[in-house]
Amino acid sequence: MIRNFRPLVRALALACGLSALAAPAGADPFVACVQQQLADLGYAPGRPDGRLTQQTRAAWQALRQAKAGTGPLIALPPLSQKTAIHWCRELPALKRGLERHLPSAAPVRILADTPNVEKGIRQAYDKVLRFMEREYGIALAGHIGIAAAGNTKTVQGYVRRLLRDMSSARFNPDASIAAHCNKPFGVAGAAYLKFMYICWDNPHQADNAWLKRSRKWLGMMMAHEYMHLVQAELGGARAEGFNGGSLRARMGPAWLVEGSAEVVAARFGKRALRLRAPGLAELREMSLEAETSLHGMRAHKTVRTSADYDFAHYAVHILTRISGEEALFSFWRRLGAGQSWEQAFKGAFGIGMAEFEAQVMELRKRPGTARAYITKMRRRSS
Repeated sequence: MIRNFRPLVRALALACGLSALAAPAGADPFVACVQQQLADLGYAPGRPDGRLTQQTRAAWQALRQAKAGTGPLIALPPLSQKTAIHWCRELPALKRGLERHLPSAAPVRILADTPNVEKGIRQAYDKVLRFMEREYGIALAGHIGIAAAGNTKTVQGYVRRLLRDMSSARFNPDASIAAHCNKPFGVAGAAYLKFMYICWDNPHQADNAWLKRSRKWLGMMMAHEYMHLVQAELGGARAEGFNGGSLRARMGPAWLVEGSAEVVAARFGKRALRLRAPGLAELREMSLEAETSLHGMRAHKTVRTSADYDFAHYAVHILTRISGEEALFSFWRRLGAGQSWEQAFKGAFGIGMAEFEAQVMELRKRPGTARAYITKMRRRSS
């Protein structure tokens, strides 16, 4: 865990004005992906033009009837332009080679201010991708871009270029980037629906020494932000376009969003970077400075301070000790299938959300009680 940098790691940008990144109606890359996959599976979806025609729907219906009980396909919602991203991502489970049709199969687009920065970003991104696939069997379907530089204005320019090339939305992110990057604390990062940016307070050219020093903090930040992209994709937020309310509903409570990204980043740090991950007792101590209740950190932008992140991490650490880290991805898959926060939480973790939030508030008061609670909950679920 890189304590000096983590307070500046921001949640997925979910404000309505920041979410206008949906593909134009009529020619959707994820529909085209599904069409190509259906054709490879022996069905007849029509031309792979990204348009959801009756022929494509008929081919999908035939596949669904034939593979109704197959793995992750069971929980997927009916095929539509908004849900094609889920079918595109999950259909490769049926046949090796279908993953080549995912938009994410194209090389990630990186805009960086020096060759060493681009190299560092690419290495961190590739390492996180391998980690997510190996540890969780997760690969994004959607293509993304990454902007990175040691100068705020340069980052702003790169992000505008990514937006211009990836979206028809009229949106100027300069103020948001400046608020994140013009800080005297080291580095900052944020993940949006189709891209992320990373910045730091070093206007000088990144040399080989910088590349070596950046490996750990850059990897941790990349893992945290990539998890936000996974949450947005699995939960369906990426497909919501301008609808900010629906977009936020697809993400879940802020403490779970941020705490899950912290858990994944900590595991990445331990497995891929050989960093020490904080344990249960340490997380509890770190979280005691948080002044907001867990329930009070449900809404967007309510996880603000370092202690808030620690508290969210502590709560999600408890959840994963009971149900396993795979349950985190189950939660967002359930949101993507149309379940409410409460339904998805109960289904993924076996306990009501409000009940768990209240329980964690009590566990935080006394050392050692969380371990006993985890043991009890494990026994109850076995």
